[in-house]
Amino acid sequence: MSKRSKYDLDSIPQDPPYLQPGALVEIQPPEFGYESPWHTATIVQRATPISSNRFVVRFTHLFQDQKTGNRPLRMISLGDIRPHPPPQRPRKFENGDHADAYHNNSWWDGEIVQELMNGNYLFRFTSDYQWPKYVEFEVNQLRLHRTWFHGHWIPPLEASEIAVEEVQREEEPTKKTMEMEEYNERALVEVANDEDGPNRAWYAAIIVTPVGNKRYLIQYTTMRTDDNRGFFGKVMDTLHIRPRPPDIEVPDQFVMLDQVDAFYKGGWWKGVIIKVLSDDSKYHVYLATHEEMEFKHSELRLHQDWIDGKWTKPSPGVHL
Repeated sequence: MSKRSKYDLDSIPQDPPYLQPGALVEIQPPEFGYESPWHTATIVQRATPISSNRFVVRFTHLFQDQKTGNRPLRMISLGDIRPHPPPQRPRKFENGDHADAYHNNSWWDGEIVQELMNGNYLFRFTSDYQWPKYVEFEVNQLRLHRTWFHGHWIPPLEASEIAVEEVQREEEPTKKTMEMEEYNERALVEVANDEDGPNRAWYAAIIVTPVGNKRYLIQYTTMRTDDNRGFFGKVMDTLHIRPRPPDIEVPDQFVMLDQVDAFYKGGWWKGVIIKVLSDDSKYHVYLATHEEMEFKHSELRLHQDWIDGKWTKPSPGVHL
């Protein structure tokens, strides 16, 4: 009886559609640990020897060469690969739901903490390596957490959850939409919080990534987390984001009624000089919050307004 060839067709595994070349999958790189998020990749081919159950993949966002822009091929074991779930309709989440959030081009495990007044959700990351721990997400950035087990999703994907792709007519952008600023990743900006009211402060931040609908994930550069291990992050729309103001020459000494921004509690607050102190290096500033405070010269800058996409200086004689 002749020996069976190691290349006998009967011994070659018949891979399911999601493992065929060109298929879109999700990968959990083993070097990142069990708390790693799931990253999108495409199958290039099954690796040899076939018995190794490994596949050659190319990530769609991960491991990009900064000089060439290329992404190298990686060898990944079958146990670290799962299908890419089909697009899903936005769903209503409940507090405590086990969910995934799309953050920094990958899907992170976590929990729904609370539905917010604006319809977004406060999400808590499971991973101890992700900071900040709590981030606000839109509903279309979230999905119910599922595990791929023996060829099935647990819990199973219901037909009613799967989104039907529709071709939508591109509407002519409104003037307001056209005027909204767009920002690139790593852009230096300033952001304002609604909770500060109409006389809000502007805080230095950096654009992490766009998240759609004129909204961006930003990271503050002056506001640290409570444990001082990193900086707070937040999803904000373009109505609350503006470019960093240009550097303009600061006078050696401010004078009465100069409009300034005062640096206080990590942000820049609008105010006006109401008293120059005797040592010429400190000032009393009347803030737009109707508070009077003392500031050093180094804590002040000349006020500039961001109007219609341009930085302008206040008109003389216009004060708070």
